[in-house]
Amino acid sequence: MTGSRARRLLREEMERRYYRLRQFLACYLHEDWPEFYGSPQRAIDVAISEYPIELRQQVRKELATLLDEAPDDVELREKLNNGLGVCVYFKEPGEARAFALDAEERLMTSIKKHFRPGDEGVGQ
Repeated sequence: MTGSRARRLLREEMERRYYRLRQFLACYLHEDWPEFYGSPQRAIDVAISEYPIELRQQVRKELATLLDEAPDDVELREKLNNGLGVCVYFKEPGEARAFALDAEERLMTSIKKHFRPGDEGVGQ
């Protein structure tokens, strides 16, 4: 299988299995994210602020599933970059996992805060 065909099949699989997560990540971490947000963390924070609670819950669940199903950091980096459209350069594969875990934690914190307003320390 050629590289471009493999990437296309991966994108299709990720679109099918992680539709909401793909939209969440690709819409904010596109090729111009540095100009818009300055950092991947800021892009995630903006995405969280613009997503309603129901969608944030679904995105977090899809991200948790992806993390569980991709125990290998190289595989996770491939799925984030080529499957989910994340235009962040992860020099080391472990950076992809750290990014995904941080995004999941930010999502979880926002969800908990939604249900317990005023509890800013939740999940910290």
